[in-house]
Amino acid sequence: MTLRVRSRDGPFDSPSTPLLWLTGSRKTTPPSSTDKKTTSDSVRFVLLRSNDIPATNPLGLSFRFGLQDTKQRIFPGVRRPDGMIAFEFTLKVKPGPDPDKPAFTGLFASGPADDRFVYLSWFATERGHYINRVKARLSTIDWKLVRESQKRDKPITADMSGRGPGDTGKLVDWHLE
Repeated sequence: MTLRVRSRDGPFDSPSTPLLWLTGSRKTTPPSSTDKKTTSDSVRFVLLRSNDIPATNPLGLSFRFGLQDTKQRIFPGVRRPDGMIAFEFTLKVKPGPDPDKPAFTGLFASGPADDRFVYLSWFATERGHYINRVKARLSTIDWKLVRESQKRDKPITADMSGRGPGDTGKLVDWHLE
């Protein structure tokens, strides 16, 4: 698992705060396009969102917003100069139950093998439960997009702005950034 986040030494949206790549709990350098493992069995992703406002929060609860892993941890995104919040991560890829379709695994890949998705989550800090979660389904990603991403060393990207928890069946428009 590789995740790019801001250092905890400063605000997450400060341009002066250095970026780090995290692999598990260890700090490391970003994966190189020449790294054989990165190019052969994993692929980089970016989820974008225009804001961190939950679709519903009638009680006005304080919350943490971010990319949720399979251990229920929330990782904050990085505010880009254009105002978008970006969540960069890597998933492993292999042939799925249908070998013509890729199957994604890793710390951020939730759901059954034939219907994987990634969560953006709003977690109520005082109550200890989720206010909202939005699924970015991976099922529309094909081998052609995976191989093109690896070949060009570009992340597969989707904009999740405006999506709410009731939009789980909506297809996600994945493309190269």
